[in-house]
Amino acid sequence: MRTVLLAYHEIGAAGLAAALRSGLDVVAVLTHRDDPQETAWFASVAQEAAKSGIPVFAADDLSHPIWVEKLRALKPELLLSCHYRNMVPAAVRALFPSGCLNLHCSLLPKYRGRAPINWVLVNGETETGVTLHHMIGRADAGDIVGQQRVAIDRADTARTLTAKLVTAAGQLLDKLLPAVRQGTAPRTPQDDSQATLFGARRPQDGRIDWELSSEALRNLIRGVTHPWPGATTTAGDRKLTVWEAESVAGEGRSGEVLSLDPFLVACGEGAIEVRAGQSADGIWMTGPQLARELNLVPGIRLGRRVTTKRPQPTSVLILGANGFIGSHLSERLLADGGYEVFALDLRADNLGAIANEKRFHFVEGDIGISREWVEYHVRKCDVVVPLVAIATPIEYVRNPLRVFELDFEENIRVVRDCVRYKKRLVFPSTSEVYGMCTDSEFDEDTSNLVTGPICRQRWIYSTIKQLLDRVIWAYGANQGLRFSLFRPFNWIGPRLDSLDSARIGSSRAITQLILNLVEGTPIQLVDGGRQKRCFTDVDESIECLFRIIVNAGGKCDGQIFNIGNPDNEASIRELAEMLIVAFDAHPLRGMFPPGAGLREVEGAQYYGKGYEDVQHRRPSIANAERILGWRPSMSTETSVARTLDAFLRQHIAEQDGATGASANASSSKAGTTGASQAASRMPGAVSPRPRGR
Repeated sequence: MRTVLLAYHEIGAAGLAAALRSGLDVVAVLTHRDDPQETAWFASVAQEAAKSGIPVFAADDLSHPIWVEKLRALKPELLLSCHYRNMVPAAVRALFPSGCLNLHCSLLPKYRGRAPINWVLVNGETETGVTLHHMIGRADAGDIVGQQRVAIDRADTARTLTAKLVTAAGQLLDKLLPAVRQGTAPRTPQDDSQATLFGARRPQDGRIDWELSSEALRNLIRGVTHPWPGATTTAGDRKLTVWEAESVAGEGRSGEVLSLDPFLVACGEGAIEVRAGQSADGIWMTGPQLARELNLVPGIRLGRRVTTKRPQPTSVLILGANGFIGSHLSERLLADGGYEVFALDLRADNLGAIANEKRFHFVEGDIGISREWVEYHVRKCDVVVPLVAIATPIEYVRNPLRVFELDFEENIRVVRDCVRYKKRLVFPSTSEVYGMCTDSEFDEDTSNLVTGPICRQRWIYSTIKQLLDRVIWAYGANQGLRFSLFRPFNWIGPRLDSLDSARIGSSRAITQLILNLVEGTPIQLVDGGRQKRCFTDVDESIECLFRIIVNAGGKCDGQIFNIGNPDNEASIRELAEMLIVAFDAHPLRGMFPPGAGLREVEGAQYYGKGYEDVQHRRPSIANAERILGWRPSMSTETSVARTLDAFLRQHIAEQDGATGASANASSSKAGTTGASQAASRMPGAVSPRPRGR
């Protein structure tokens, strides 16, 4: 049976040996490139395959057409995977008529996912094993072919348990592969209700929490001991790694050193005897010697860093802080208390009370003119969020070169400054980068970015943002830029735009619709309002963006996040109908003219000949759910009502202010003179200017 083996590590080497013993015709081995820091202790599958004259490859992306074609050319029948670290895509699984099998080091359905050898020890299990199962689209969830149990002894560590599982893997494969060759191997569906799933272990997972029981800490230490990174703690500002320990009786405050020889440390329950360890700049030594080398004394508490000064807040530079996103984001950062915001925009009329916050430093300026200020603050701050953009369809069509000059040329300078000064960049991409993509849900990592012909100037914003995304990604891959991209999907809420921006066509769709209601003019539905969007409340969206800036554990670095609500899909016509219902129910309704109904207009007539649009824009938010634990829940109706209320109250307030400023304003009709006077004060009332998003 022509077999392709995916294999790595000791388990992979055992799988290769068993495949050859069983008479499988192994036509190729795909493995991972050997890590020089690991090969000192475990077998190299590549070397073992080469000794047997088997072609060896290391594919970065199995789903790439090159690898799919290479595998197809081998005319394979069976795929066998043993300790291979990547999921096998469906396009590859489809190449193997006799099936795709994976050897997993746990007793499935328990301990699906990564690092099962470590996790069973950390969790204090007394039994584990190996499972041969069929591959499906979910990790370690396919039908089981067979299992072999392995007892976990109290003295086992990750190293010794690995050796046991290597033996068990060979025995299990010796028993099952002949039946696989003959097509008689059993298969039993897994009980998903009994499944547990674990992720890869990270360095922070090895930190010792002295509040835990001594037995729990003993299990942690043996589960990650050498040659894994080890369990770590601190003595003051010095890091130390505990390689070997035993739980014993003892009482004291958690982390308190009870004695030096033996080296005993109190836990939440009981105590740990440190039998071997290592300081950050030292060598492996016994526990008592380690305690002496670190100059420890009884009574000192481990795991409590000594701080000589108050921690400094994280400094965030927001360019375009007066805009819709910028003002809400500034509020959220300041409310947290751990951030200091440096901000630039043309005006500050949208900032409200935060303009007087001690940790908010605002400068009125233009990003194109204040370049020295921008570069200085990129160098000064920890995180940079450039939100300045022209981001409305009418501007793309009528002023495409201005869009290019601001959205690309000014922003690329900021990106380069972040590269030069090694600053973290949180960059606003856009849902429009997906263009005319036909996917039912737009996925950050897999969806194609498709736009229309050159004459459709509407796509200049999309292609500018797409190019910036690609350049930022390249800087990350080639020059170490720390970045996260976020793509807003139709955020709505208070401070979205101004009604004056809607009068000149430079606003979001919902603002245009609200203007029609306020002025008693027909609601204009471009191309019948058939385009569907997923409307997302700004408060929920900003919470997601805040988590990206926090970047717990560095998990957001190099990631792209769609920020939208896939459950809130509605057409522009449906949005208009929601607005009418909310408007008629609003307590201020009597202060505005009667409604004038709906009117359909052609896109080219409304925006210009270079207009074109996509009919749907629904996001996948898998990255935000998986990495940030974020999923929005507010309904479109609630967000629409909040947005409308803010616009109406702002409009009435502006009218009242205009009335006090002019004796003639009192005789003017609602929504006309007051609005026109306010327009003279609003940004871009005559000629729209770039502003924060």
